[in-house]
Amino acid sequence: MNPKIIIHGASSFLGKNFTKSLIENGYEIFILSRPSSNLSFLPNKKEIKIFRYNHIEEILQKKILSNLNYNIFFEFSWYGVFNDKRNDPQQLTINIPLIINSIKIAKHLHSKHWIGFGSQAEYGIHNYKISEETPCNPTTLYGKAKYICSQIANILCTAYGIEYTWLRIFSLYGPNDNHKWFINYLIEKLLLNEEIDMTLGEQKWDYLYIDDAVDALMKLITVEKGLGIINLASGNSIRLKDLVLLAKKLTQSDSKINFGKIPYREDQVMNMEADISKISQLLGWKPKYDYWQGLLKMINEYKKEWNLSK
Repeated sequence: MNPKIIIHGASSFLGKNFTKSLIENGYEIFILSRPSSNLSFLPNKKEIKIFRYNHIEEILQKKILSNLNYNIFFEFSWYGVFNDKRNDPQQLTINIPLIINSIKIAKHLHSKHWIGFGSQAEYGIHNYKISEETPCNPTTLYGKAKYICSQIANILCTAYGIEYTWLRIFSLYGPNDNHKWFINYLIEKLLLNEEIDMTLGEQKWDYLYIDDAVDALMKLITVEKGLGIINLASGNSIRLKDLVLLAKKLTQSDSKINFGKIPYREDQVMNMEADISKISQLLGWKPKYDYWQGLLKMINEYKKEWNLSK
């Protein structure tokens, strides 16, 4: 029998795509959401239950919810994911209580497995392939908050007898993500044949296509034990200049690319690539999309949405 799934943060990029996959595969889901969250993508099905709240304490105070039994709790919510918020003190003051309350709610709803989402930013700057054993030395408050929350979540889940998984996500990409992210910004500019200013593009980055990330989560809900801290990435980095030139070729764009127009940041990460041995071994998972396939699928989605024939 399929496990029943609780989702907090269903309107996030990964949360939305994962929720759609659960629905398509007939899972019963329970969504916790603030009134401001856009859940218009959800179909009207009896298998989907939604509880809107203004304050997180409302969930703990609702006795009716304590009678529910949902096996797995996914925590997608996080304050301040964009670059302009990466050193905002609220990374700590908002997100640490959020994670603590999340695990309290998981216990309240009798969940057996709590799954949270970390980041490559927890590791800091390294010039070699990063495994889960790589020392964490985050350089931003975002990375530090994620790392602190990973430790708190482990302690609380152990205290409550809940299985614990913390997925350190490297960069995701795919259609319908926020246009502020590099690949979405890039494809939009290329399709519009607009000039693009960027760095020299010597950075090597590990990007994972959204469908592959969802596939990993679908495999994760079939395991009974938590996986602890685990990398979720493609395991293959690409030089940003090569990524840009590949996207330009696939879009057949006339955009002028001004490599080197933007200087590197002082804390610029030049090499970010994950070792995905652990998740591959434990889940029998590996990415299906290479960069050519992922970009092409994403470009075709944009063309369809924008009604472009080229």
